[in-house]
Amino acid sequence: MLKTPELQYVSYKGGRLAYRETGAGPALFLLHGMNGSSQTWRHLFAALASSFRIVAWDAPSFGASDEFGNRVDDFVCAANALMKALSLNDPIVIGHSMGGVVAAQLASDKETSVAGLVLSSTHLGFARPKGEALLDRYATRIDRIREEGVDMAYGLDRARRSTPEGTSDEVIGFLAEVATSARIEGIRDGGRMSQEADNATISPNVRAPVLILSGGSDTVISPDMHAALVSAFPKAKQVVFPKTGHASYAECPDLFNEQIRQFANQCKSHGLSTSKKLIGYQ
Repeated sequence: MLKTPELQYVSYKGGRLAYRETGAGPALFLLHGMNGSSQTWRHLFAALASSFRIVAWDAPSFGASDEFGNRVDDFVCAANALMKALSLNDPIVIGHSMGGVVAAQLASDKETSVAGLVLSSTHLGFARPKGEALLDRYATRIDRIREEGVDMAYGLDRARRSTPEGTSDEVIGFLAEVATSARIEGIRDGGRMSQEADNATISPNVRAPVLILSGGSDTVISPDMHAALVSAFPKAKQVVFPKTGHASYAECPDLFNEQIRQFANQCKSHGLSTSKKLIGYQ
């Protein structure tokens, strides 16, 4: 059975940021999505630790991290603080779903040096006015947790919503296990951050190479959301995993991790060309 590295902590603003770390070499900084935590990346840890230094955080209000605000700037400041504390220099930043919103902001930040940006099944943020009620995609999860708590039934529901019919029990079980770490404050703060962020306005500031990974059967990221992301990063390399849903890192981990490996090696020379290809199962 694959294992994730042990949780570690750094002090931040009177609280703690949790993270997991393993490996040595060029740095990868992993930012999970709304259903996740640093445990999301179990397969990537196992596959790439022999070639890369890998750091995965529990985002503020998620996993074992404390709360530090609900604006995208709050998440970016926390990420920068963790990178500084760990001397994580020029990493390739990999953001999945909600994490991709933060990752793109990091890559656009003049004070942050990144070697590359990977956007996995993500979007640009919803650019909603500040203070608006939470979108249903977030509010209904909070209602569910308040009424029934977080248990395996909750995890299984989230796992099945994010994957196509016919997904293996092993994958569903893994995603469900990770989702059982959900906290109301994470959905509240991560949801607020995501719905008020507007990465269309900052995407021109990203100078690092960009890789966009997506699932051909993803029902969480709509075609319009994906099209807007691609439009915002016109020079990005795109890879589609046609048979996967929202969690390619778990549904087809070998293919996903190989794309990360190839991209990281290409980023050494900062010489990616614009391309799009369709990847099938071997």
